[in-house]
Amino acid sequence: MRGERIYKDITRNSRARGLQKGRSNSLIVRRNECLLARYYYYGVHKDVCYEEILRLLAAEFFLTDSTITRIVLDNTDQLQQLKEKAPVVYYLQSHWPHMKW
Repeated sequence: MRGERIYKDITRNSRARGLQKGRSNSLIVRRNECLLARYYYYGVHKDVCYEEILRLLAAEFFLTDSTITRIVLDNTDQLQQLKEKAPVVYYLQSHWPHMKW
């Protein structure tokens, strides 16, 4: 019928307005916590050099080196807290059991 397409476009868009599109902030925070724990693990427990840590994290989290560097720089306070706690591998395993520590 004439004008039906316009009606459907208007009604579909009005329902979708309330939905937030994009990435979930809570999931980004959880991903960054895990990434920082892996960064700490590779640096402290495995004694891996910086470039190798970036390469490993890029493969694990499907992120670029520059994104990983930005995440680390943006969360230096969280990384410092992790360093002060000095968690053992068992602590990391219990918090992120899906990762191989």
